[in-house]
Amino acid sequence: MSTGGNVMSSRGQHRQLRAFECTNGKLFFSRAKVFRGKKVIGDYDIKVEQAEFSEINLVSNSNGTCNVDMQVIRGGTKVVRSFKPDFVLVRQHAFSMAQNEDFRNLIIGLQYAGVPSVNSLDSIYNLCDKPWAFSQLINNQKRLGSEKFPLIDQTFYPNYKDMALRKEYVDGLLLSLFW
Repeated sequence: MSTGGNVMSSRGQHRQLRAFECTNGKLFFSRAKVFRGKKVIGDYDIKVEQAEFSEINLVSNSNGTCNVDMQVIRGGTKVVRSFKPDFVLVRQHAFSMAQNEDFRNLIIGLQYAGVPSVNSLDSIYNLCDKPWAFSQLINNQKRLGSEKFPLIDQTFYPNYKDMALRKEYVDGLLLSLFW
């Protein structure tokens, strides 16, 4: 784990573990308050930053460095910070069909720099696409059997046009209803 948080203080130089949490906008409690004054491995202060994906931007390098810029509103005040995360906890979906809700590029950036995460960045990225995730479950069902790994049957259509009912199916359905 990198210690991207070597910081100068009045007591001299001390180390800091920068934990970053991507939240879903509902801060039920502040992890920063929970970890304030706590240390890891004896001499690493813990500094927690909390923000939504929409409030951050990042730049990652293949040498393992990742710089995060964060702009959040806290208590009516705009807070702007830049830091290098040592660790990340993601508690927000990285992709939604809603406009401007695709943050897969941030997950890729964290993975690119090799930033450790509580929840696997691979799994977060794979769960951005629900049919892809379900296809992985289907593979497990094939391997284990439907008795040990039951799934609800679903149908995948590559686009909405394929979802239209075919005339032969509709005619057969009408015949069976009125026969």
